[in-house]
Amino acid sequence: MTQSFKIPYNRLIQIDKASNTPVYMQISNQFSNAIQRNIIPIDTKLPGSRKLAALLAVNRNTIIAAFDELIAQGWLVSYPNQGTFVQQKKNQVQTKTHAFPAVTAYDFQVDNRLDLPNHQHNCTYSFTDGTSDIRLGLQEELASIFSANLKRKQHLKYFDPYNPKQQRAYAKQVVNYLNVTRNIQAKPANLLITQSTTTALYLCAKLLLQTGDHVAIAAYSDYRSNAILQQAGAHLHGIPFNREGLDLHALEKICLHTPIRLLYIMPNNQYPTTHTLSIQQRVKLLQLAQQYHFILLEDDSHFDFHYNSNPPLPLVSSDSSGRVIYLSSIGKSIASDFSTGIILAPENLIRELEKHQALIEENKNYFTAHALTELIEEGILFRHQVKVNKIYKERRDYFCQLLQQLFGDQIQFSVPEGHLAIWVTFNTPVNLMRVRTLCLLHDLYIPTTLLYQSKNLTGIRLGFAHLTLEEMEHCVSIFHQACME
Repeated sequence: MTQSFKIPYNRLIQIDKASNTPVYMQISNQFSNAIQRNIIPIDTKLPGSRKLAALLAVNRNTIIAAFDELIAQGWLVSYPNQGTFVQQKKNQVQTKTHAFPAVTAYDFQVDNRLDLPNHQHNCTYSFTDGTSDIRLGLQEELASIFSANLKRKQHLKYFDPYNPKQQRAYAKQVVNYLNVTRNIQAKPANLLITQSTTTALYLCAKLLLQTGDHVAIAAYSDYRSNAILQQAGAHLHGIPFNREGLDLHALEKICLHTPIRLLYIMPNNQYPTTHTLSIQQRVKLLQLAQQYHFILLEDDSHFDFHYNSNPPLPLVSSDSSGRVIYLSSIGKSIASDFSTGIILAPENLIRELEKHQALIEENKNYFTAHALTELIEEGILFRHQVKVNKIYKERRDYFCQLLQQLFGDQIQFSVPEGHLAIWVTFNTPVNLMRVRTLCLLHDLYIPTTLLYQSKNLTGIRLGFAHLTLEEMEHCVSIFHQACME
């Protein structure tokens, strides 16, 4: 028996007293319609006639007449001393209550380039493309800041979407932080804050690219950034790698016969290889951008994760001609989902990007922005970054040691100077999709986007920073066993 108290009869049954149809028939017709649509399920016990009359604001005799009609039609059955119930009418075909169309009745364009892999899994362990360990985050500090902000009445003004004061305070602290840590001499007017670096790239691509524009990227790069650039209409040209990073001679050859509009590059930690451009390459790259009039879109979203005292500075710190647009993030050392994206560029571009940003995302990350403002202002974020980098350096070294011990000369990798992942290539034939399947059977998940396999390359990007030393041992052991089978 289905209880009827969940069914809003007073909203379900609408009576039109101006209609020529008798009220009891209106009630009867609407009841039968609701039963056929399964809004009122089979075996539902209906309210008594007095209660239903009160709900619908009609006379009790009207309800009795409606029930009699429904019983006569076979929709209801009445049992003495038990009540009135909905019954399955002979030859009745019920439709689902919330049946929704399976497909549209109209055509639309499907872009298969935007198909993104499903990374949902139930495994205990996983390799990522290089994410921080949320267990090392500033939980106590964040809890204190959020609690204080919610309790202080004077802070309510910061969460007014029409009051830019909080965003200005955050922008000022971010610019100061970038000036100190990355030698970028920018002003708040040169900064745009976004929800993520992905959003930052999307905004730049939509504004700067038109259908048919030519964009240079690394031969192996992130599937998501490629999809964003292609969706903006760009033709992508892959630039191969060499020992110094990107093969700039190959880039120049393309520029000689193709008008390159933009080069998307990660000079400090190229994805997926973790290569870092040499000083000579950085100088040459700025010269090429000036000579062939292309934009340098610099993605430096993992700058904070470096393991030496003097990390290479971003390209934008040496740009005086206004050709570099700088994408990065603040707060990734706390948690990937807690960070915000940033765009640094000349003021005229920032003003135009702000217009496009207003169309796709509202500025409602007040709590995050205020928390990061305090963390930067108090020096907490910088100290935390130094602390976790020491831990990640230890994890990097141990991860590399495990790989070397188990695989020996079967693989090649370089110890990265920064970032949270290792790029591994195989010297012997290995079917990476089969390895992935075997790892799944042993409770270890590897996203397909980490696998790079072609005729000339078998490589995988393995994130280590989210794993403790014990977890690393377990995961690398499973991975090695899968590779050997």
